[in-house]
Amino acid sequence: MYTLTLNENDFITFQLYEASTNPIKIKSRKKSFLILLGMSLLLACYGYLKEGVFLMYYGLFCTFLVLCFGNIYLRWRHKRHYKKHVKNNFNCQSEESVQIKIIDDHIRMIDSASDSNVKISEIKAVNEIKDYYFLKLSTGPNLIIPKTLTSLNNEVNEMIRNHNIPHFVQLDWKWR
Repeated sequence: MYTLTLNENDFITFQLYEASTNPIKIKSRKKSFLILLGMSLLLACYGYLKEGVFLMYYGLFCTFLVLCFGNIYLRWRHKRHYKKHVKNNFNCQSEESVQIKIIDDHIRMIDSASDSNVKISEIKAVNEIKDYYFLKLSTGPNLIIPKTLTSLNNEVNEMIRNHNIPHFVQLDWKWR
């Protein structure tokens, strides 16, 4: 039985990982960038058509800013959103200890409120980054397992091999 403590940063890292690998969220981020760019170009065009020199140059300046710093701004804004989301929705779970044990065909988890078992056959995929394993369950949620204990890491890797679970390794993943 291994004791793990998940904190707010663990949940934030998971949310950022999901946002950076989910095609729908990637498309939404690109759409936001294009909207910012389009609005600044429209402002420049409007200033040009109305012969408002200041408005035209202001629009061109905004277009330049969006091209240079738009992705940095969107990355910051999304990270801030996920931090607030975790604070609002996972506040009761932060700094809570969970005991976990991988048994032949299931994973047993014991926390302050419950004692539950997850069938290993219900794990659709395992995403591995530098500091975490994210176990995707067929019912939708994910299990977050920090890579703090070497023996637990070995058991997770053995479980992946023995049950032929799809395993996606992205050790160089960073929030971008």
